[in-house]
Amino acid sequence: MTLKAIGLNDIEIRGDLAVRSVLNYGRLEGQWYRPWEVFGADKHGWPGDWEGRVILALVSQARATKRTPAWLDDILAELPRRLNERGYLGKICEPGWVNEQQLAGHSWLTRGLIAYCEWKRSPEIRAIAEGIVRNLILPAMANFRNYPITAEQVREPDHWELSHPQSKTQSHKGSIDTGCGFILLDGLTEAYRFFKWPELKAMIEIVIQRFLKLDLEGGHVQTHATLTCLRGICRYVELGGPKKYLTAARRIFDRYQKVAMTEHYGNYNWWGRPRWTEPCAIIDSYILANWLWKLTGDPKYQADAHHIFYNGVAHAFRAEGCFGTDWCLGAVPPDEDGGAAAHHPLVLQPRTYEVYWCCTMRGGELFARAAEAVVATDGDAVWFPIFHNCTVTVDGLILRETTSYPCEGTIRVDIVAAKPGRRRTLKFFLPPWKTHKPVVKMNGKTMAFRVAKGFVSVSGNFRPGDVLEYDFGLGLHVAKPHNGNTVRKVHSFRHGPLLLTLAQAAPESFDPAKPPAPQIVTLPAKTRFEALGRGKYRVKGGDRVLSPVYDIENLTQRWHARQALFEG
Repeated sequence: MTLKAIGLNDIEIRGDLAVRSVLNYGRLEGQWYRPWEVFGADKHGWPGDWEGRVILALVSQARATKRTPAWLDDILAELPRRLNERGYLGKICEPGWVNEQQLAGHSWLTRGLIAYCEWKRSPEIRAIAEGIVRNLILPAMANFRNYPITAEQVREPDHWELSHPQSKTQSHKGSIDTGCGFILLDGLTEAYRFFKWPELKAMIEIVIQRFLKLDLEGGHVQTHATLTCLRGICRYVELGGPKKYLTAARRIFDRYQKVAMTEHYGNYNWWGRPRWTEPCAIIDSYILANWLWKLTGDPKYQADAHHIFYNGVAHAFRAEGCFGTDWCLGAVPPDEDGGAAAHHPLVLQPRTYEVYWCCTMRGGELFARAAEAVVATDGDAVWFPIFHNCTVTVDGLILRETTSYPCEGTIRVDIVAAKPGRRRTLKFFLPPWKTHKPVVKMNGKTMAFRVAKGFVSVSGNFRPGDVLEYDFGLGLHVAKPHNGNTVRKVHSFRHGPLLLTLAQAAPESFDPAKPPAPQIVTLPAKTRFEALGRGKYRVKGGDRVLSPVYDIENLTQRWHARQALFEG
């Protein structure tokens, strides 16, 4: 199976996804993302990181929404004046030495510049990207052969300046982004795809081989760094890299889900240390799940993508269009974090309302990739792996999708235009949480279909005016924890892919450093409910209402507590 995206120029998004995307785009033109702020915003030794993330975010949003960014040209015009004499940001590395935070930051900058080059065909920006790759990234090739992986090597690193303790906010005091040097693989593989230099391929092999020797759990490696590196591995495999690396990526991602993914599909910020979630990693996991599905055809990964987007991403996304951290649902935070008194493991609630220095910017690529994920192509077949209101153009075929998913399991596709006499196949994801056998109708009449690898397939010589309807049903079900470290003897209630929660009333005022203790309710797995529509349920004979985390009418506020796990 060789699946391809159709390109953002041929996709028009509507509905909830469009609203969230526009909210984030507006935030990305706010205080922290203007040219007079961008180059001086970082105070913690991450040259290239802020600059690269915002450039990549703005290019991604511009291509997805077809609206020109307000400040992008000004940021790029200022960039050459900020480069050192070697053509990159920050201090010039001493011969043979590298700084992993600088490499990680320039991975984002490289990706942002390449994205701009592909959009605008700018030789000036291409030259800057080439300079970064030749003068900063490639000289680090030999260093990755001895990236510190043992406790002794970490104490006395050889020719490495490792990530150091951060104090970005009081709540993040003392955090160390262990393993962040491997974020570089994302930018490195993108540079290889774009420039096609053989020396980049040689470096990719070295970086991957060293990464696969890391003790991710024992070393408490940052999950954002882990998942970003796995995305780089997927890109390399897509470019023809060895299939053994795809096997390794699957193994690590599957392990991540079992021990470091929260019950709302967020993440532990470090392997084995559930201090908070980080939207950067949640976004990584969503993009990665889609990528693994395309590379393997395993529908499990498409189911993962649905869960991550409609729960982990949805809750991390805030009412103001930004992204912030949450307490790790299902886990008790370490004592040093002061979370035991402020957080209950059965409750989902924000920890840091906005992480403007990284996660809000990652939202730009997230929404572009989410738009791109609405369809994929394979010869004459058009795949619908996830369902959003949209209009897509695929080789003369124009399709308008209208759906109430994820609240209801119904999808309508109007054939707006089609080449006469050409037989096409449409393939729709069949979720494992369906409530009845799928039904497909064409112009009101039941249509034959096939089911294979988690997808329903229909074929025909479609004509303008044809209407295809697909229904698989959604309903309430009970789920057990998927993370082996989650507090035991609990369960969650789901409507289709949606995690259902019991919201608590916000206090009139409170001290953010000392949020009020949540009120815990017992709801046995056999509790009877009555459906209220849009994924909401009322306890039968009572007044308690469970509602989805994914609810655009109630985006995460500055204080927001929802019980998501239940005993009984």
